[in-house]
Amino acid sequence: MTLMKVLLVEDEQSMLFTLSNLLKHRGYEVIAADSAEKGLEELGDDQVDLVISDLRLPGMDGISLITEVRERCEDVVPIIISAYGTLGNAIDALKLSVCDFLRKPFDLSTFEETLSRAEQRRNQLLAYKKYVLDLKENLLGEERRRTMLSRFVSKHVVDRIMSSGELPARAGQTQKVSVLFADISDFTGLSEKLDQKSLVFIVNTFYAALESVMVQYGGSLDKFMGDGIMMVFGNSTTAQENASHALEAAVQIQGKMDEIRRELQRFELPEISIHIGVCTGMATACSIGTEKRLAYTHIGDAVNLAKRLQDLAGPGEVLVSEATVSELADYVDSIPGLVGLHPLQPLVIKGRKGQVVVYRAEFAISHSNGK
Repeated sequence: MTLMKVLLVEDEQSMLFTLSNLLKHRGYEVIAADSAEKGLEELGDDQVDLVISDLRLPGMDGISLITEVRERCEDVVPIIISAYGTLGNAIDALKLSVCDFLRKPFDLSTFEETLSRAEQRRNQLLAYKKYVLDLKENLLGEERRRTMLSRFVSKHVVDRIMSSGELPARAGQTQKVSVLFADISDFTGLSEKLDQKSLVFIVNTFYAALESVMVQYGGSLDKFMGDGIMMVFGNSTTAQENASHALEAAVQIQGKMDEIRRELQRFELPEISIHIGVCTGMATACSIGTEKRLAYTHIGDAVNLAKRLQDLAGPGEVLVSEATVSELADYVDSIPGLVGLHPLQPLVIKGRKGQVVVYRAEFAISHSNGK
């Protein structure tokens, strides 16, 4: 491990001594202080990789300290320690991209796990910074175009545009894809009970968990929809793989719910559940809108049915279309956590003729029904 320098600020002398020794034993160069003012004075013009600070300090508090250190060391990774894990503190920490909010009391193994995550975050930041600098040197013009495009479309679409040199056509490209819709159950009820800051925190926590799963299984973000999200799986070589990845993502998203609930409980926020719909079929990827404002999205019957299935799913459920199940014939047994696909009574779905065969995914993941 590359030697890192840490600014440690903690007004409890015993805690300061213990954490300082642990950091030194781990190979860090440590600047230790019992107040923010002393820490900044000892830091001077030096650069640090990590800053670990108690939230409540005599004089300047931890958030203000991190803000000040950030002005001197833009790539520093912060960790906040506090016995007061309020929502407001968490929001302030999120704004500063705090790596971890460590709530007292904690044991040393928890602290070491936090350090490992911070080291990983720091290494990722350095790797990303090097990557960006290399791009600026060699492909500055291309990077500017890529950055601009990534604000409006997914990475997969950006790659396609950059490789072909053409913007997506209004008419679009039609192919077989698997579509996943996920939505927070009874978000209207939550909106009536909670303030806006709490709602934003819940939705952002939900989105962050979903994004990691989407990237893991090769999905593309089509759109955010308030308290919901639409993903498209169409990047694999076969329709079967796309369907498998979509259902794997759905199962893993439900598996993330306990983690999400624990995070919300830390700030005394209510538990949430989500409901998911997955459908496979033809969809058209296209640009829609006006000349002044375009959006890249997928439209078609598969998209509509996936949304209908999401609406019909109960809290904690994943409903899957017959077309998706047909594609999964050779993949069902290989999907982690999936126990089976249980056929429901044929359903009448608004906007569709006749009855629709739907399956409910059964998975070995415990979850609250959220009712």
